[in-house]
Amino acid sequence: MPSLVVVSHPEKVLFPDPGVTKGEVAEYYHRVADVMLPHLNDRPLTIQRFPQGIEKQGFMQKHAGKGFPDYIDRIELAKQDGTVNYPIIRDEMGLAYLANQNTITFHIPGFRASHLEHPDRMVFDLDPSEGDLDGVRYAARATAEFLGALDVPTWLMTSGSKGFHLVTNLQPTIGFDEMGRFAQAVATLLAESHPKQMTVEFLKKERQGRVFVDWMRNHFGPTAVCPYSLRPRPGAPIAMPIDWKALETTRPDDFRLRQFELNANPWAAAKPIDLAPAVAAMEEMIARTGVDLPEFDRFGRS
Repeated sequence: MPSLVVVSHPEKVLFPDPGVTKGEVAEYYHRVADVMLPHLNDRPLTIQRFPQGIEKQGFMQKHAGKGFPDYIDRIELAKQDGTVNYPIIRDEMGLAYLANQNTITFHIPGFRASHLEHPDRMVFDLDPSEGDLDGVRYAARATAEFLGALDVPTWLMTSGSKGFHLVTNLQPTIGFDEMGRFAQAVATLLAESHPKQMTVEFLKKERQGRVFVDWMRNHFGPTAVCPYSLRPRPGAPIAMPIDWKALETTRPDDFRLRQFELNANPWAAAKPIDLAPAVAAMEEMIARTGVDLPEFDRFGRS
């Protein structure tokens, strides 16, 4: 089926290496619409646009512009110093329109417009030192094992950059305070249990070659890259859901637009869980271990 939006200037090169055009980007998002839209649907979006290609300065856009069509919804949400009218798409028409606006990457929050205060997505972003594949694979296995012991399943995604994301689909039964504290405790306890391999130090100079377990996307304000999004890096890499069996043979930037084939969805069985039992178990663990958890507000500020 052809794209639902006429692509303007399809010949424009957005990725000089390897010469990927705007038309190819729009066609890619058309091809993945069926598997990508369930992750985008009903979420306030932050889009990363590159009108002159990725080698020129792009920008992050949260506000739905006046020129956006009626089939893109808006929702007004609080930010740290005011409000923003975020765009929301619900179908391929909206996805196609944003692709035609030179959107390379789609970033999503952990909630949907239908349940603003109750997240349905938890993410751990494992950020290694440059090129440390063994370290980030170790961290992915350790994080999944820790969460698995709490009956929290994790689903694996390449970031399209340096690391991997571990994602858990949630039933919207708890608030951001509870999920954020849970994620913070998981990362902190992992860093304490694997001090040579993993850290919760935000500053790169303090990481000393260890993998940063970034739990801080699990607040109301922050976002994470949407599955199947392109990333603004040479080669047009993709943030790609993968099976856990592929971890040892897959690099975080292995999937590229021109080599992409849409196969079976490795997250097809990723059913949402109620995180409340794991949160209760974690509170008992926090009390038992006496782990120190600095406080953060709903926007992820300490």
